[in-house]
Amino acid sequence: MEMHEEIKDDVLVLKIHGELMGGEEIAQLQNRFMVAIEEGCPQIIVDMADVKWMNSSGLGSLMAGLTTLRGSGGDLKLVHVPDRVRRPIEITKLDQVIKIYENLDAAVASFAEGE
Repeated sequence: MEMHEEIKDDVLVLKIHGELMGGEEIAQLQNRFMVAIEEGCPQIIVDMADVKWMNSSGLGSLMAGLTTLRGSGGDLKLVHVPDRVRRPIEITKLDQVIKIYENLDAAVASFAEGE
């Protein structure tokens, strides 16, 4: 997994390339969440457009990240979630807890709107 990042209107955007299947990539993502909190940037959007596949470990890492970020006054939102990745999110009803947006601008704006 590769991860690229940018700051957009005080929101950290993490663009993930590859798979979220456990092991090193999950540790990398969790570590980035923790560093973001330490840096005072607990508002995070994960851009999943280039995620090829995600298993239960990947789902668990998103839920753990959400819990950690919300516990620090932040939040986690997803954008550009492909159907093959969206399906397990919907089956587990994680989409009722983590908001999913179709475009980055809407996701970023949602933080300012308090959604």
